[in-house]
Amino acid sequence: MSASCFPLPVLRDDFRQNPTDVVVAAGEPAILECVPPRGHPEPTTFWKKDKVRIDDRDERITIRGGKLMISNTRKSDAGMYICVGSNMVGERDSETAQVTVFERPTFLRRPINQVILEDETVDFRCQVQGDPQPNVRWRKDDVDVPRGRYEIKYDKDDYVLRVKKASTTDEGTFTCVAENRVGKLEASATLTVRGTYAPLPSPR
Repeated sequence: MSASCFPLPVLRDDFRQNPTDVVVAAGEPAILECVPPRGHPEPTTFWKKDKVRIDDRDERITIRGGKLMISNTRKSDAGMYICVGSNMVGERDSETAQVTVFERPTFLRRPINQVILEDETVDFRCQVQGDPQPNVRWRKDDVDVPRGRYEIKYDKDDYVLRVKKASTTDEGTFTCVAENRVGKLEASATLTVRGTYAPLPSPR
């Protein structure tokens, strides 16, 4: 059989599937997939992160065909990823996919239970971190706290809920709710208000 009967090596331009952007929470797996261009011989694939070839000897990284799997992602895994199709003719790069690794909210300070007397002022404090920075709100007994009755402010990295001139109607459970696009976390504390003892009624 003459050599002319064998198809010439070729690598066509377009990826049959380009990888797409991925957003994950730290600790979760990230999966990128590509299907390389048609070619002869059939192209193999490898991956680059920020223009550097990925070494799959990292036990967190598995590469099977055009699939890249990163288990237990870290902030350092964030970056720009490219799938490369390769055969004896040359290489073709896929479109770039961005991997973004966010962090779920965590508490650095949780509110603590408080016992006070009527008419005293008390602060509940919580401090949170996360990426993106979590939004924080306060609830009382599973209902968002009413503005006006309670003062909410940000003080030295703490989110503060202030109860002024507390009465027994303020008793209950106060919950700090921290939420961002990859997670939600809550921490609660109770308020107990001791009434001042009223004088006995005078005899009639």
